[in-house]
Amino acid sequence: MLVSCKSKQTTVVPAEVEIKVPIWVSSRPNNGFKYIGVGFAEKGKGGNYQIEAKKNALYDLASEIKVDISSNSVLYTVQNNNNFNENFNSLIKLSNSDNIEGYTLVDSYENEKQYWVYYQLDKAEYANAKAQKKIQTIAKASNLINASFYDEKNKDFSSSLKKRIQAFGVLTPYLSEEINFDPQQTNGVKTVFDLTNLIQQQLSSIAVMQQTLLPMLKPYQASYAPITYRLEIKNKVPLQNFPLLVSSDDDKINVNERTVSSSNGEVQLKVNTVEPVNQQVAFSLSPDIITLMGTDSIGRAGVGLLKQFIQTGTLKVYANVSNITLLVNSIEKNLGKPTGLNSIDMFIKQKFAGQEIRMVENQAEADYIIESSADTQEDISSTVLETNYNIKLASLIITVSLKNRLTNEVLYKTQVTDIYGYANTLEKAGLNAYASPKMTTKLAEAIFFLKRKILVY
Repeated sequence: MLVSCKSKQTTVVPAEVEIKVPIWVSSRPNNGFKYIGVGFAEKGKGGNYQIEAKKNALYDLASEIKVDISSNSVLYTVQNNNNFNENFNSLIKLSNSDNIEGYTLVDSYENEKQYWVYYQLDKAEYANAKAQKKIQTIAKASNLINASFYDEKNKDFSSSLKKRIQAFGVLTPYLSEEINFDPQQTNGVKTVFDLTNLIQQQLSSIAVMQQTLLPMLKPYQASYAPITYRLEIKNKVPLQNFPLLVSSDDDKINVNERTVSSSNGEVQLKVNTVEPVNQQVAFSLSPDIITLMGTDSIGRAGVGLLKQFIQTGTLKVYANVSNITLLVNSIEKNLGKPTGLNSIDMFIKQKFAGQEIRMVENQAEADYIIESSADTQEDISSTVLETNYNIKLASLIITVSLKNRLTNEVLYKTQVTDIYGYANTLEKAGLNAYASPKMTTKLAEAIFFLKRKILVY
C-alpha cells in the first residue's frame, strides 16, 4: 500500500534580541584622565538626529574643559572692571566644540525615540594640542599685526584696521589666558591690551573736515541729491574706502543706514525723505567694522567681544533744513485793463499755505516762481446773445507756469479756459468771469498738478 503523508511545516520565529541600555546613558561616566561628552537627539523632531546628537555631545565635552582665568589676561581685567560679558564662557565653549580635535567615539545607543553618543578626549593630548595651537595662533596674530603697520605706512587705513581686528579675532579663544607677543615682530605691540589700544587709537583718528557752507535740504522733494562730506585721518590723509553706519538725529529726516567713503575721503549720505523742521539737523557717522570684515568669519565673530574693549565712536555732520520759498507773480486784466482785484494771486497763495512753504516778495530769495497771467475777451457767442437777449458774454483765459529760479527751467505750464461771465455790458461780464465758481474749480485743478512739481507728500 502506498500511504501519502502531508508533511507538517513549522515556522521558527527568532527571539527578539533585547538591547540593554548602557550604563553611561543613565549614569554619567567619570574618568580623571579623559574629558567626557554625552549627547542625545530626539528622532521625531526631524533633521539629522545623528549630527545633532554629536553636536550636543561635543558641546557637553567642551563644557568639561575648565576655563582658568589668568590674572594677567584681558578677561581677568575686564571681569574686575565689572564689564564682563556673562556669555563669554558660552562663546568659548562653542568655539571649543567647533575646534576640538583628537576625540574618539566610545559608544552609541538608540531606541525608538532617541539616539545617544558618547565621546571622550584624552586630557594630556588635548593640553599639548592646545598649547601648540596657541603658539601657532599667536604667531598668526603677530604676522597680522606686523602687516597692519605696513598698510598703515602705505596710508591704507581700512586694510590696516581690518588686519588688527583679525588678529584680535584669532586670539579670542585665549583671552582668558596670558598672551604675549615678541615686540620685535609686532612693531612694539606686546599684549592684547596694546592691540586693543592700537585699534581704539586708529578709530579715534577719524575726523570730519570742516565745511564753510552746510548742505541745504528742502522738505517733501521727489528725490534728493546725496549730501557730501569729507573724512580724514591724522596728517590730513583722506579716509579711503571705509564703511560707515549712518543715522539721523532727527526722526523727521530719513537717510540710508550705510555708506562707504570714496578714494578721496568723500562720504555721501543718501537722503530719502525730509519733513519740515526749519532748523539745523545732525547725522551720526560711526565705523561699520562688521561690514569692514566682509566674509572673514573669525574677524566678524571677534567684533562682538572687541566692542567690550573699545569705543567705536560717533562723528557728527550737519545740514540745514529750510522751507521752500515761493514767489507768486500775477497779472489780472479785464479786456486788457488791470482789474485791481488780485483774486487769482490770493487763490494761488492760499493753496500753498503750510509750514513747508514760505512766500517771499524778493525774486532772489525764491526757490520757485509761479507766474499767472489772466485776461478776458468777448466770446464769439456774445453777438448772438446780445441780439436775442441783450446779454454780453466774456471768456476768461488764465496762463499758469512754474519756474525753477536757480536753473530758470520751466517745470510746468498750462492754460485754464472755458470760464465765462454774463452781464448787460462786456466789462461787467469780464468781471463776473473772475467771480465764476468755475474759475476756482478749474484753477484749483491746475494748481494741484503744479504743486506736485514742488512737493511730494
